Amino acid sequence: MRAIGFDTGAPPTYPRAVSRAPTPPPIRYEERAPAPPDGPVDLLALIEGDGPLELDVGFGRGRSFLERARARVGRIVGIELKAKLAYEVEQRRAREGLVNARAFRADARELLERAGPDGCVTRVFVHFPDPWWKKRHAKRMVVTDAFLDTLARLIGVGGELYVATDVEERAAEYEARLAAHGAFDVRRIDENPFARSNREVRADEDGLPVHRLLARRR
Repeated sequence: MRAIGFDTGAPPTYPRAVSRAPTPPPIRYEERAPAPPDGPVDLLALIEGDGPLELDVGFGRGRSFLERARARVGRIVGIELKAKLAYEVEQRRAREGLVNARAFRADARELLERAGPDGCVTRVFVHFPDPWWKKRHAKRMVVTDAFLDTLARLIGVGGELYVATDVEERAAEYEARLAAHGAFDVRRIDENPFARSNREVRADEDGLPVHRLLARRR
């Protein structure tokens, strides 16, 4: 096809092809996300050093986890089910040189059930769990009696469990479970005295209610 224009007798010109960089392959987060060891897990061995050990369950985009790590209050292990979030937060932790923390992609229920030693944890944070309402989703519930049994075994006497949710029905259910469990004294609190998750910050900024529970291990 001849280029449009006056016929000058010169050879026709054509648009030059634009070279494009090849599309990079997609990141397989399930393969790259850090996974905890198989078999029995020694939580104290996951991070070098001394100091109290905290667990951050469902840290999402990592605000609460990274803030606690930066505060250098001890050691903190983060557990997140979504592979992409676990990978990105662990990469950020490493870039910041936060050697007192580690983030893993795992189901907290399964991981903590095979973790120890008993009484090694000082504090556990559980952020906005259980967005499941249908009966067929009941098996996905995190804050169950079985999960509380696991936490009661891992948290030392005087240790704490912090749970935040934006659903009043869930808060009432968790409060009742904790009160009936026998290993915890539970109360509601108005403010988060530790570090807020991304979702908790967003809820506060939007003026949405956040229901906060603080339970102490007997």
